[in-house]
Amino acid sequence: MTRVPRWRRALLIVVVLMAPLVPATSAAAGGYVDPTFTLVVIPDTQLAVQNKPELFNAQTEWIAQQRDALGIPFVIHLGDLVEWPARISDWERAAAAMHRLDGVVPYAVTVGNHDLDAWACTPEATCDPWPGIEHDRSTVMFNTYFPWSAFRRTPTYRASHPARTMDNSWFAFRAGGVRWLVLNLKFRPTDDELAWANRVIARHPDRQVIINTHEYQQGDARTATGERIWQALGRRHANVQFILSGHYTRVGRRVDAGDAGNPVYQIQADYQTYSLPRVNENSYLRTMAFDTRAGTVSVRTFSPYCAATGECPAHLIDGRNEFTLAGVPFPVR
Repeated sequence: MTRVPRWRRALLIVVVLMAPLVPATSAAAGGYVDPTFTLVVIPDTQLAVQNKPELFNAQTEWIAQQRDALGIPFVIHLGDLVEWPARISDWERAAAAMHRLDGVVPYAVTVGNHDLDAWACTPEATCDPWPGIEHDRSTVMFNTYFPWSAFRRTPTYRASHPARTMDNSWFAFRAGGVRWLVLNLKFRPTDDELAWANRVIARHPDRQVIINTHEYQQGDARTATGERIWQALGRRHANVQFILSGHYTRVGRRVDAGDAGNPVYQIQADYQTYSLPRVNENSYLRTMAFDTRAGTVSVRTFSPYCAATGECPAHLIDGRNEFTLAGVPFPVR
């Protein structure tokens, strides 16, 4: 009979005695998964970039600092990163703010109307950019400062349309025991872009979908663009759960049933203001605290800049800016 060395017998005794102390997060204990996590949503930053970039910087610095405390797996920017796409300094400021999250928290950005190259007016110019952006969808500046080559190296990035651009993209992550798909749609998506989005969602029925697009609703009501997205995409898939948007200076939310009876939560927020005395209003972001076991999402509106300086209210606590969605069905796996 082989004799077991004394030190090994002692180690075995210690392991056996400590076994009850192993936390329930181990696979042996049933693979417990924390049902809570927080998504952060950054609305239009165009006027913070133009008038007071420290507001945008404070947002991403705070997110990086709170990653572990809040359990932040992903950050979503709603578009209109900049005010004037022809102004290099706007892009440099926006990129500097978002790049604070590089290697810290995965994020996605979508193309707003101000991020299109055709929105080429400057404060000194007298021109109407709207006719241009209805026909010219080029995004050279957006893709220069937020290039596909950078996102493709991140663990959450999956694909883009057109290829090798960030015009439309999708990302994937897992949180709260749920597999998530974040689909980013360019401002006023074309039929081709909507067809691509439909294919992406249809190929991933095991993922809950968050659609991120710049213009979708104005307050509680869908715009013409939003209605088109809803009819052509949002309502068609049983796994579409959230549609997030900005663009209009207001907030709103609504819930509609998709074709499969699934509730689709549509939430809009944008705090931008052109009033320089009220410039700090451009500093608010949204946190969405998920509890997939309780079936809740608690939405809060917060300004890291205001919290740090005391120049403005840190929280917006009215019922339009602070609320909880209850009875949210999560397919926890």
